[in-house]
Amino acid sequence: MPYDQFAIEQIAGDLMPNATLDQRVATGFHRNTLTNTEGGVDQEQFRVEAVVDRTNTTGSVLLGLTVGCAQCHDHKYDPISQRDYYGLFAFFNNSDEKNVPAALDPELDAYKKAKADFDAQLAKFRQDIEAYKTELAKSLPEFEAKQPLTGPEWTPLDPVGFLSAGGAAFAKQEDGSLLVSGNSSLKDRYMVAANAKLTGVTGFRLEAVADPSLPKSGPGRAPDGNFVLTEFSVTAAQMTDPNLTQPVTITGAWADREQPDFPVSAAFDTKQDTGWAVGHTAGTNSVAVFQCDRIPGFSDGATFTFTLNHQYQSQFALGRFRLLVTTSQPETLSLPDDVRAILKTPAAQRTDEQKNALLDYYGKFDPKMRELRAALIGYQRGEPKPPATIAQTIAAAVTPRVTRILTRGDFLRPAEEVQASAPTIFAALKPRGEAPDRLDLARWIVDPSNPLTARVEVNRVWEHIFDRGLVYTSNDWGTRGEKPSHPELLDWLASEFMAKGWSQKELIRTIVTSATYRQTSRTREDLREVDPLNILLARQGRFRVEAEITRDLFMTVSNLLNPAVGGSSVRPVLPAGVTDLSYAGSVQWPTSNGADRYRRGMYIFFQRTIPFPSLMTFDCPDSNVACVRRTRSNTPLQALTALNDPVFFECAQAFGKRIDNTLTGETPERIQQAFRVALGRDPSTSELDTLARLVEDQRVNYGKDPEACKKLSGETEGDPAVLARKAAYVSLARVLMNLDEFMTRE
Repeated sequence: MPYDQFAIEQIAGDLMPNATLDQRVATGFHRNTLTNTEGGVDQEQFRVEAVVDRTNTTGSVLLGLTVGCAQCHDHKYDPISQRDYYGLFAFFNNSDEKNVPAALDPELDAYKKAKADFDAQLAKFRQDIEAYKTELAKSLPEFEAKQPLTGPEWTPLDPVGFLSAGGAAFAKQEDGSLLVSGNSSLKDRYMVAANAKLTGVTGFRLEAVADPSLPKSGPGRAPDGNFVLTEFSVTAAQMTDPNLTQPVTITGAWADREQPDFPVSAAFDTKQDTGWAVGHTAGTNSVAVFQCDRIPGFSDGATFTFTLNHQYQSQFALGRFRLLVTTSQPETLSLPDDVRAILKTPAAQRTDEQKNALLDYYGKFDPKMRELRAALIGYQRGEPKPPATIAQTIAAAVTPRVTRILTRGDFLRPAEEVQASAPTIFAALKPRGEAPDRLDLARWIVDPSNPLTARVEVNRVWEHIFDRGLVYTSNDWGTRGEKPSHPELLDWLASEFMAKGWSQKELIRTIVTSATYRQTSRTREDLREVDPLNILLARQGRFRVEAEITRDLFMTVSNLLNPAVGGSSVRPVLPAGVTDLSYAGSVQWPTSNGADRYRRGMYIFFQRTIPFPSLMTFDCPDSNVACVRRTRSNTPLQALTALNDPVFFECAQAFGKRIDNTLTGETPERIQQAFRVALGRDPSTSELDTLARLVEDQRVNYGKDPEACKKLSGETEGDPAVLARKAAYVSLARVLMNLDEFMTRE
């Protein structure tokens, strides 16, 4: 992929025209921020900190600038003001974190096949139901004649008291309904009290009312506008004497909308573990009617207390609702309003939709139809689930935010408002519309008129190849950074990079086919004082490989490396006692088995509280923040790790077995072949003699200590002489794999 396209998708793939899944997933790069979901934390604080991280990362990775220095005040050294900083900040401030389904191809193929088989069988169940409807329609007129066409009269109740166990707030509306606001993060239970001077109550009506203040206009408080009412119960008390109560028993219910597996009966039937929900009908009113034993009531008035429980999931509570009561005859309550309306329509004038709705209602009382529908519902419960794999991305905010300069960077001290914009020291950003967005920013960053982006990337590639960039301070291209050692070369490479379509392959090919790259790494005596850091490029670089590659080298020569690309993170074996160092011993580290144990180092799970020890020892950067330029150290701990760490020791054992089992010849020939495998060259005469003596000495020593021999070789039984030879070759492997030359690129 061209680098400019890559950069655009990392920043704003979700905003590209007809964005593909891969493009939307690319913005997940900006989800690599710390989060804190502990109780009592201010989520706005951590949202702002995540936006700050995205702003700083974009500035440092793509522009090579320390823009983060302007978070609290104008930059002390570079011409970047605090206003400039929050102009960049605004692009990411108008983004929300979003998880999107992102099934991998094998998962998707398996799901599609299972879904096709399921749908084929499901069609047969539905065909059986449709076939039986023809027979059922013959007895429909007889059923119609028995239904009451006069409906119940409903009296709206005026709530006089209401309470939310979860701390939500109620606002009584003009129609007597209650609108809920405030805390919606918890499961909730509403208690509503209403007075009525009625006797002989036969039923209650609950209206779930849509409202524009609710998610998707409600009527629920869930993100999709739904709700799940897990319990609806009523108690009646004398208005003047609350101690005098009468039982209210719900005997039946119907609703105009029911989500599959969430019938209204589940709201009063304790044997069902769901509740009443209306499914994907956001922005639409719904009605439920609850029948009860006739309540005599009280001559001086009754107080009805309603319990509306929502214990299915957090946020799935009613957002606006109204309660009504009736004293009409019980038989008038059993017929849903929409069915009664159809029955009042002459049969000849009914639409096909009305006819089907009436037949569906009638089928609820027919034993065979109930059996067919139960079989259908039972089969539907086994519907294959789409792959659960998701991608964590960012997307445009549903509700645009106003960005303000934060005084001293404190999110609690917002000051003047700013608009999204590029730093004023650069060419002006040209938005596509009235207000610039992340896509405008991304395109501006890789615009040829931008003087930095191509240079920064060319310098990064050069640094990876030579260990030192043409600009040494690749993390700071500002006034405090070092000037380019070869400015004309840097400009030429950047121009070529853009001219050749931002192709990194072409860039790398240009560099590695040059005479400069193809020099030896050997240090020359005449350059030691003139150019000790090789700034003038009179030789090639010589440096230890990165931490992840160090481990990969060990596994490669031992034939253990699993080169598979992609997939989940892995957890190789940890040294004993490491997990005890985590916070309160809370970290669990289930060691990966099989081929996963030998995945490349880049796939190791990064546990922030106890990062993988060998990676940190070899200078792997902390994964909490972006790292533009790695450092390299040379410490005794690195030598001890390469010698004794469980992973490296296991590799040495495997390499020793490879020397013993697959290499041929006598000891000198095997040493020579092992040298080629590990170091890519033949040993000198003195090296060969030294290692031959080592192998012989170790063979003799381990022949005298069977237990140590078994421990080193990894073999538990066998001929002692053979085990001693194997242990000697493991010792040889440890020496070769712990040479500076083995871990050094030259």
